[in-house]
Amino acid sequence: MKKTWKELFPDALLGENGQDTVPVTLNGEVIYLLESSLTERERFLIETLNTQPTKTTIPTHPWLAYLEGKGALPTPTAYIQCVHLAVFPKQEGVFQEKDWLEFVENLTVGTIAVFKNFRHHYTLVVNPEVAPSLASTLFEVQSAIEDDFAVELQLFIGNRWATSSRVPLLYQAEKALFVEYLMHSHKRSSLEFAPVMLWAIANALVDIAPIADELILLLSEDDVKELIEALWDAHGNVSKASQKLFLHRNTLQYRIDRFAEQTGLNVKDMNDLTLCHLLLQRRTNTNSPQTIPK
Repeated sequence: MKKTWKELFPDALLGENGQDTVPVTLNGEVIYLLESSLTERERFLIETLNTQPTKTTIPTHPWLAYLEGKGALPTPTAYIQCVHLAVFPKQEGVFQEKDWLEFVENLTVGTIAVFKNFRHHYTLVVNPEVAPSLASTLFEVQSAIEDDFAVELQLFIGNRWATSSRVPLLYQAEKALFVEYLMHSHKRSSLEFAPVMLWAIANALVDIAPIADELILLLSEDDVKELIEALWDAHGNVSKASQKLFLHRNTLQYRIDRFAEQTGLNVKDMNDLTLCHLLLQRRTNTNSPQTIPK
């Protein structure tokens, strides 16, 4: 049975601001949690939820300003990809943030910028055309980073997006997806885009509409739909899918590679393929009560 907030936080005060408490709004009511009873992870999540950008505040970092929709694209680039990082020091007062930021900035080729969103939350912006193996690079060094900086690190590699006026909205949706995952699941600390999207679809805990709508636009061409359906029916087997489409295997492989370049999704990976299949269902059943949740 799902526990109530009172069961989870028995020391919380409803509508009463006590000493050394942290406010949280739930269902229109404000409750105050005793700060000393919260873990570092809980403090991070509460601070994330309470941090709301204001129209009058312009972030000082140009990339943060752009991604929050308050500034122009700082550096011309055809594509960007954001890595969302949550960093929890294992000991208070030991974490050296300046050294951490410098290290992350030099972690991979293609780095465009790294900046702090708020406490414990950072964003690494990369050019995916220069850093094609971003996930494997970061996952391989994650344990070493945790040891060197005495931190617990959770990272979410966002999707590859073509730069457009919609990128800030997509960035905000990815960030919200990451935070929601941290709140409800601690199963994995190295997160890729498609598995987290599938988790969101299955649990319906966060609004993924901006991301889903953008990907559906990219899936709207008829030849793309045929590609996804053929691979899905063939369980990801390229040879079988090429036979069904009456295409040479190399021709199909070229289309798969072109699709990956346009969308950031590799449909030879079953997580990516499953996500595309579900989004196509969403597109087909837009007016049906059986559409997948936002």
